[in-house]
Amino acid sequence: MKILLRILSGAVTAVLAIALAGTVLLALAGRRAPDRIPTVFDYKVLTVLSGSMEPAIRTGDAIIVEPLRPEHEIREGDVITFRAADAPDMLITHRVIGIVSVNGEPAAYVTKGDANEAPDLVPVQRSQIVGIHRWRIPYYGYLSDFMHTREGIISLVIVPGVLLIALEVRKIFQVIAEEEKARQADEKPADAQSPS
Repeated sequence: MKILLRILSGAVTAVLAIALAGTVLLALAGRRAPDRIPTVFDYKVLTVLSGSMEPAIRTGDAIIVEPLRPEHEIREGDVITFRAADAPDMLITHRVIGIVSVNGEPAAYVTKGDANEAPDLVPVQRSQIVGIHRWRIPYYGYLSDFMHTREGIISLVIVPGVLLIALEVRKIFQVIAEEEKARQADEKPADAQSPS
């Protein structure tokens, strides 16, 4: 039972350390280049700011977007992230509900938020598309945004980091204490048998 608890404890610590490291890397990437989209292994990590795609994607979720490549074929039903035509710094994530073709080739994409009544007014050109939505991490966007604040760094990086270090130091002292007990137990029988 003790071995199982140690393995479980080690696994939980490893998962927390990996999650902490990933969060720190995303936060640092966002701080170093606030005008660029944070990426992990070339995938973009975005925070959803509106409810236009609910219930599939909710406000505060983080979404992982695969960058659009020349070989990607956009289909109806795909969820894409694109730059607004009138505000290129603004990113929108909506579902493709139609494709406008010219000479049999896709020329633009009609998009709509799942929660919106009507499609977006202007079809999206391929050149506006940042990427295709692949995964969603519920509520992680709130955490990621909080990580960019001073309070977030203190509470979500420094405090857990100190706790992880404290736990490891505690484990070291426990091992030392156990070894000391074992050494003392080995010495006692030898002392009891020696002649007086």
